[in-house]
Amino acid sequence: MAAVDEVLAALEQAPQGDEDAKIEALKGLTALIDPADESYEVQRSAAGRVLHVLMQLLEDDSQAVVVEAANSLAALSDHAGVVKDRLEAGHFAATAEKVALNPVQEEVGELEGIFGVLVNLRFSESEPVAVAGTEALAALTSLNRANTITLLHEVVHRLGQGEARALGALDDLVVGIDIRDDVAVLLDQALSPALGFLRTGSPADKAAAAALLGNIAEGRRGAATYLVAEGALPLAAELLDDRKLLSPAKAALGVSGKQLVEPLLDLVEQSEGHAQAEAEGEGEEEPEGDINVVENGDSALLLLRALAAQDPDVTQALKGEGGLLTTRSCAIM
Repeated sequence: MAAVDEVLAALEQAPQGDEDAKIEALKGLTALIDPADESYEVQRSAAGRVLHVLMQLLEDDSQAVVVEAANSLAALSDHAGVVKDRLEAGHFAATAEKVALNPVQEEVGELEGIFGVLVNLRFSESEPVAVAGTEALAALTSLNRANTITLLHEVVHRLGQGEARALGALDDLVVGIDIRDDVAVLLDQALSPALGFLRTGSPADKAAAAALLGNIAEGRRGAATYLVAEGALPLAAELLDDRKLLSPAKAALGVSGKQLVEPLLDLVEQSEGHAQAEAEGEGEEEPEGDINVVENGDSALLLLRALAAQDPDVTQALKGEGGLLTTRSCAIM
């Protein structure tokens, strides 16, 4: 352990050194960590001595130092490669509870302000800094729900503050996450600011907001009802001028086009039923909650047509719908 002590001692002195000394000390720590070591011996030793130093260097004036500090933090927080391989392959009935996960994750996650600092890095205009911050966050939250929820808190807060980069960051977190309890509450808090970007954001921000809201709605059915009531469907329909957005390869809506067919058809049918009732004199009073039914039905029809133009699976799913794609009219057109 003499070599470890020497490297850690150098890192403890690094904040008082110049840029080269800081980078050398950080690279020395990263090089010591064996990604195949399931005992996490080096990580445990380092966590007890230099986490506060890493926090300091993550906010250094030198971008090169910041990148190396983030790389060191990622190496300290990540699980051993063999552990991840077992989980991925399912060997030996491996689950997150039965394999040797990195215990340092918890210590790093408890550092005050760590997630705010790393999110700042991820949102950086500098690509190397943004990549290093993203990788550090990925290592810190891997198979760790508590850290993931803490990161969600930070990103949802940033979204509420109007930071557009939070749209993509939150979308990455939503994919594959178990939406229950605290996660469900946090995602509900994200709906309103994301809708704000869908309404008034730049074209890129609108597309990012549509992708995020689509992923949230896929995992949380109640969110879909709320989004339709808030007029999200017509807003999404406005994006149809760029039909490449709906290509299956782009996946910008957050779900496959085929998954959208049934709920969109429901909206079209509700709109037609509403129009028929009005024509027969039965629609003199709008039922509460149905005020936007025609507008949503028209938008749903536009979206179905645009999806069908880009996605063969959608075209196939609509084969039994007669003239939906060619003859049925809507007020928007």
